[in-house]
This record gives sequence, C-alpha cells and structure tokens, in this order.
Amino acid sequence: MRLAHVSYLLAFALLCTHAIAYARGPSKSVRESCLLSQTTTSKIYLTHLSTNNIFEQSAYIDDYDSPYYFLEDTTEIGYAENAHEAALLYSQKIYRFAEASAIPSSLEIPRQFSPARATWDRIREGNTNYLCVGFNFDGLGHSGSMQNLRGGFLLHLGSKRADLYYIEGDIRKISRPQSDVKGHLVRSGDEKQ
Repeated sequence: MRLAHVSYLLAFALLCTHAIAYARGPSKSVRESCLLSQTTTSKIYLTHLSTNNIFEQSAYIDDYDSPYYFLEDTTEIGYAENAHEAALLYSQKIYRFAEASAIPSSLEIPRQFSPARATWDRIREGNTNYLCVGFNFDGLGHSGSMQNLRGGFLLHLGSKRADLYYIEGDIRKISRPQSDVKGHLVRSGDEKQ
C-alpha cells in the first residue's frame, strides 16, 4: 500500500511539473521576436510569410468566414470571423482570440485586428515552432509614441495540442539583435561570412 501511495505522489509531481512547464508558454525571446518581427537572439529563427496572394471565402469553416487568408506551401493561414468573434485560421482549423492565453495574464485580448496590416511570421526556437501575427492596434500605432506599442498572437504548432497566446509590449524596451562585425545577425548554425 505504501509503494502505491509513493508511486501516486511521484506521478502527480511529474504531471504538475509538466503542466507548469507547458503553461509558461513561449519564451521571452520568442515573444520579443514576434513583436519586433525579427530575431532577437541567435537561438531564434524567423521566416516572414508571403502575403502577396490573398484569398477570401465566406462560410469557410463552421460558421466562420475568412476575409483574409493565404497559402504557405499548401497550408491555409489567415484571419477568420463570424458575427460574434474573430480567430486565427491555420490548416483549416479555427483558433479563437477569446480562448488565447494572455502573457502576462492581466492583458486584455483584442477582439480583432486588421490582418492586412499585420506581420505574419513563422518562428522556431529549438524544435518548437510558432505562427506569429504581430500588429499595431489598427491605426493607434501610426503616429506618436503609440507606434511603439504592438500586440501579437503566437500559435504553438506541431504538437497534439496547438495553444494560442496573446502578447503585447513597447518595442522600444526590447533589446535589438546582436550582429557580427559585418552587420549579419548571428544565429545558431549560421556561418559567418
């Protein structure tokens, strides 16, 4: 009976450790790279997604229309909305903004943004991949000091469970990437030219 109790406690401790590690969400480097739409450390690899060919479709999936989506290879990525809420669209699945986890948790998650004004990036840190959508709150950021306030959604990709996170911050407070003497960003695995 004692061995079963110890095994139960050990299993519970491991589950809690996994839940805490998973609940942390994207690293600070990933969050800052998303807000800047450029890498902030050599551990981050960021790819800008091409939004040159945009599609729209009513009744896209469930009760959502997609006024803005594009293809990356064969994956559909974009913005979806219905009468009540907006969401990210990735690979024919909907990720509702209202269900995003805000980092920090005190942030108010926006109900929508202008997808045409947003930056769309893929970010990789180690073996973890994210879709990053960064925006400047649709016009508030076009003049004055408000242009430095950015928000973003990060969709964790490649796991059984794709979590959506909301972040925001003042980009003046983010450290810029380190460059080598020729001005090239140094990333893990890059060769200096």
